Amino acid sequence: MGLLKDLVGSSQAGISFEEYCSRHIVLDDRSPYLVYSRPFMRDIVEDIFEHPHVTVEKGAQTGFSTLFLAHSFYMVDLLEANLIYYLPTDKMANRFGQTRFDPYVERSQYLKTRMLGTDQAGLKQIGTHFFYMLGLVSKTGAISIPADEVLFDEVALINRENMDLAQDRILASKLGWQKYFSTPIYEEDGIDELYRESDMRKWTVSCEGCGRESIPEEEFPDNIQDARSRGGKVHIYCVKCGKPLNVDRGCWIAEHPERTDLRGYRVPQLAIKDARIDLIWNRWKKAQGKPEKVARVRRSALGIADSGNMQPINSKTLEIVEAASDYYFQDSSDLPCAIGIDMGDNAHIAVLAPYGDGFRIIAAFHIDVEDLLSYIPRWEIAYNVGCLIIDAMPYKTESKRVVRALTQAVGFIQYFKSNYKETTEGEDEKEVLVIQVDRDESLDETTSLFALNPPQALLFKPRNVEEEKISDEIKRHLKKLVKEEGTSADGQKRISYKKKVENHFGMAINSARLALDFITGGRRQKGGITGGKVVGQNIASEIDW
Repeated sequence: MGLLKDLVGSSQAGISFEEYCSRHIVLDDRSPYLVYSRPFMRDIVEDIFEHPHVTVEKGAQTGFSTLFLAHSFYMVDLLEANLIYYLPTDKMANRFGQTRFDPYVERSQYLKTRMLGTDQAGLKQIGTHFFYMLGLVSKTGAISIPADEVLFDEVALINRENMDLAQDRILASKLGWQKYFSTPIYEEDGIDELYRESDMRKWTVSCEGCGRESIPEEEFPDNIQDARSRGGKVHIYCVKCGKPLNVDRGCWIAEHPERTDLRGYRVPQLAIKDARIDLIWNRWKKAQGKPEKVARVRRSALGIADSGNMQPINSKTLEIVEAASDYYFQDSSDLPCAIGIDMGDNAHIAVLAPYGDGFRIIAAFHIDVEDLLSYIPRWEIAYNVGCLIIDAMPYKTESKRVVRALTQAVGFIQYFKSNYKETTEGEDEKEVLVIQVDRDESLDETTSLFALNPPQALLFKPRNVEEEKISDEIKRHLKKLVKEEGTSADGQKRISYKKKVENHFGMAINSARLALDFITGGRRQKGGITGGKVVGQNIASEIDW
């Protein structure tokens, strides 16, 4: 210990987190960090030191990067824990270290004495333990490093699969804590999905005038009064008695108190007493008629997930679809049907029947890929299958076996390419039909059918608990057919559907919709000539509609 004390300053173990923050965490304006200065923070701070699983769905600039960074200093320094702080990319992690971590150390004489030098930008040693800052753009950041606690910042931008892998870092720890915080983007995806899985705590404000309780972000914009034209100001008011609301006079109420294992908070800017409500209101008024800007205000000010036009299928869309869907899961069909299969360790299967200019999802299955081949003959007969399309990847050999197992239906393995094409792959008895389509264009065609009024894509009603689970999974996967802005090979901005997200039934439905086009003749204009026959035209001509 003598050598260690020569290398680093003495720990102040034993002081509270509140005192640690006020002494050693110095904000950008050189003021001490008063962690309880906002009333809504008290329960959250207590929970991050007591509850193993905490999620915070937050508005922009609500102070949580500062809170969790201070929490990390305290955990590593005084409680001698090893922490990993995850961000979406390595670049963001490096920038966080340079612009957030390092300045806090430089502004605190105590923290400077507790630091030991490391050669890696994403690794800091505080006293005897370590604080890692890593990107999760790939699985690489999720492996190899054990930890007592993992924290995920900007969760809305992190791949869920990589995040799940990163949880393995805490399996050997007696502590095993995990924290998630982010401004939301997509409904029921990323941080919003985690929050909805939690007990869903909301800051509930009690009116000092009439006692009515309200959740400010859920009543926005009806709870905003702009009195600037009369010499007043913009403020949040009680929609019952008209008095201004004191948002400090609130408490956290859980929507699902029975979910004791998962603690979740939604923190809007409206919960901050000194928030610039006038600026929020100005942004809101200017955003009207512009879906993307409206969505941005809802995310940043209200902490509510809203992706504007970037999520074609959302809860409201599916409510309309379900209201129009007056039929049950089917075990068979007299009408010719189409099957689409999304491949992976688990195969997701969608069975579609024609409906107007669109389709009805009449059955769906989620099975182990090793069992898939045995189901194909019975499905082909039961659902009178005219065409089946299955992902070529990641198990091309198995996909080809599925196609070759068909006795009456036309079967294709599918690739996503920029241009439409039908061809073959393999030779002689190993030959299979191949279809390639533009991923974004085909998904746009599918999602638009759900969004029509009335919808031209319908979903079965479940008859039992098992079918209800499948129906819920389909709806969840459809909501994950979300778009993001990226850069194409030529450097141009491009809006495309996100990859590596849990949208398997959505992709299966898309493949089945393409297969249904062959049955109904919808692909005849594509000139689908394979092996000397026009596939779509021949199938359509054989069906007595």
